[in-house]
Amino acid sequence: MITITHLKKRAKQLFYLGIAGLVLTACSEAEPDISTKATSQTNPDQQTIRIGTSPGDFADMVRDYIGPELEKAGYQVTLKEITDIVIPNTGVHEGSLEVNIFQHKPYLDEFNENYNATLTPIVQVPTAPFGLYGGKLHSLDSVKEGATIGIPSNVTNFSRGLRILEALGWITLKEDIDLFRVRKTDITSNPKNLKILEIEAAQMVRARQDVDYAVINGNFAQDAGIPFTDALYIEPSKHFVNWVVVKKADSDTPWAKTLIDIINSDGFKAYTQAHFPGYNLPLSW
Repeated sequence: MITITHLKKRAKQLFYLGIAGLVLTACSEAEPDISTKATSQTNPDQQTIRIGTSPGDFADMVRDYIGPELEKAGYQVTLKEITDIVIPNTGVHEGSLEVNIFQHKPYLDEFNENYNATLTPIVQVPTAPFGLYGGKLHSLDSVKEGATIGIPSNVTNFSRGLRILEALGWITLKEDIDLFRVRKTDITSNPKNLKILEIEAAQMVRARQDVDYAVINGNFAQDAGIPFTDALYIEPSKHFVNWVVVKKADSDTPWAKTLIDIINSDGFKAYTQAHFPGYNLPLSW
């Protein structure tokens, strides 16, 4: 039987209000180097696999399919649902988790750089699409002077949000800039004087009612029961399909290889098609 634990974030539980002219910044503080806390030891015969996921789709995948298949292979599975977007990585890095499932490669690269870590992606998983949703305004044509737009605050997702606004023709960005590190200072034209608010990804659904538009990660939309068909614009890029992540030292262990085989299996593909229609699929599929 899969053991399930729910870990809720204790810090940064902020309500983000769409106040005219206010720019909310979250997760902007410099992160400490935690390399001294990391454990480099690995156990190739690991029998209990502790998996951390965001609540919702990835937790469901572990609970309904991945976990039971690991148990059939002789492993015990503990699922920890975590609302924070840093704890799953620090957990793997420090050894309280073997696996996490919640992030795309650019965010992982950002974490490894900021924390001097060497977490390793081993296989992609089906991922809910990232899109712009209506808040106080309900159509793209309704965009107005000074409209407020909430975008997830971490570097890569904020870059993606700005790219969406550029694709809609609402802003213009500098040419030849890093696709994954776009900043407000890279905006060269903002004819409607849009007020772009940086809001923590996990709080975006809650903040949606207070802004005119909100860019929402697909897993949070799915978890909140927001249909993807409600999105006014869906990001077309496939750069952001999410990964299963482990410590580098664990990437070639028997249990990691079993996990890869389960996720690439025909059975998991059929499960995904039945339960997660409209998701972006692993590039290897």
